[in-house]
Amino acid sequence: MFNIYISADLEGTNGVVYPHQTVESGGEAYFKSVEQQHKELNCIVESLLELNADKITVNDAHGSMENLNLAELNPDVHLVTGKPKPVSMMAGLDETYTCAILSGYHAKAGSKEGVLAHTISSIFKSVKLNGDYVGEIELNAIYAGLKNVPVILLTGDNIVCDEALNTGKNITTVCTKTAISYTSAICKPNEHLFQELKTAIITAVKNKENWTLYKKSSPYTLEIDFVDRKHADIAEFTPGIKRISASEITFSSDDYEEVYKLLQFFAATLSNI
Repeated sequence: MFNIYISADLEGTNGVVYPHQTVESGGEAYFKSVEQQHKELNCIVESLLELNADKITVNDAHGSMENLNLAELNPDVHLVTGKPKPVSMMAGLDETYTCAILSGYHAKAGSKEGVLAHTISSIFKSVKLNGDYVGEIELNAIYAGLKNVPVILLTGDNIVCDEALNTGKNITTVCTKTAISYTSAICKPNEHLFQELKTAIITAVKNKENWTLYKKSSPYTLEIDFVDRKHADIAEFTPGIKRISASEITFSSDDYEEVYKLLQFFAATLSNI
């Protein structure tokens, strides 16, 4: 069976450069972003179907995780939508999938460049895992690796594409736009982008001998530096958390899901405090 899992974020979509374009309160600007996201995903899905994919699952991995409309996606897509859901951006991924694709991704928190760069939530100034700064690519690729599923393709701006190549040398990337600043970019004509997506899908799928699993050894030590010190004050109350500076906490576990879920928990509970 040739089953593909797609984790679909929004910030890396072509034409998206402002925060209001990524939330429903942004009105028409948001709905245009989601329309573009559907187009990019459908291009990926249709290319995979031409390569005889048996099952394609798309996980809505952005914000409220209710951005994607099943009626606007290719009719062969299985859609994972809504929240909360276990392992969030990778919900539903298991060993039955052949490979994974990260669509519409963005650069990590603390990046000097990158459109709308952050990691999970804007409350995190930076996130480290086993001493290395990580973003959503690494966090999700590690989870996929634990399920023995290689990440074979990523789409997003040029900065996140560079991050992906540093994460896994054999990940095929498609640059949707070139970052100028946190809220500006040079965006490609859709016709060019869609052709690049189709070509990249063929390259990624047919070069199976180059697929690799991204893994880190346990124990997994997470370090979070919060933008606001009061978030570290509150996080410190959580069992297993150690305060290491005014704004930083650390947590270690042999279970990667515990680390992943802790990030999601803080993002969900502290964002409005």
